[in-house]
Amino acid sequence: MEFSRRDFMKLVGVSVASLALTRCRVSLPVSCYAPLPPPTPVLSDRDRLRNCWLRFGELASTTGSAYEQGEALRRQLSAEHRTLLDGFVQNWELNEAEANLVQEAYDAALYHVWRSNAPITCYEPVMVDYAPVSAQILVQQAQVLDELSGQGGIDPATLEAARAAIEHDLAFYALSDDEVNQLYERILAEWQSQGGATPAFEQIELEVTPDARHATEFILSLFTQR
Repeated sequence: MEFSRRDFMKLVGVSVASLALTRCRVSLPVSCYAPLPPPTPVLSDRDRLRNCWLRFGELASTTGSAYEQGEALRRQLSAEHRTLLDGFVQNWELNEAEANLVQEAYDAALYHVWRSNAPITCYEPVMVDYAPVSAQILVQQAQVLDELSGQGGIDPATLEAARAAIEHDLAFYALSDDEVNQLYERILAEWQSQGGATPAFEQIELEVTPDARHATEFILSLFTQR
């Protein structure tokens, strides 16, 4: 049976009227998909490098509860930090010597945190050993700088104190093994001749090389340039 256009429109009109009279409502389809989470922000290489310096607490906790996992995390963090540093060398923000100095300081801090929390290791007592103290200073400076920068800014006096502390640490790491041994021998000789206590690490006079100075500014920039 064929319908003319006029008959078809009549049928449509009747159907619409019937729906209106019976107050029939057609429900909208319901999606079964959950709402999408907000997109994850893309971190810059500088952000990722700063995060490496903020994972000392994680390393301490992991090492204390699972020695082998702590060792694996220490190696992972060191490798990630080195890879990111290489990118800054390629971009001419650091030269190779400065990057090596930053890496050495970071590795020393990682080792200090790992060894201090490993259940089967401890530092052997020696007459003079400034490495643990120097590494601990770097860990503390990273924590303090991050906390202060997160509060909206760092007081200039605090920033200068941090700069001096990190410069002194990097000046120590810039020494060769022979230079470190000569430093310890000189301190022990002075201690034996004068009969006094060995000087604190902060009291040791060290030459701050241009590489150490620029490497210090780079580390500070990780926490001050958000």
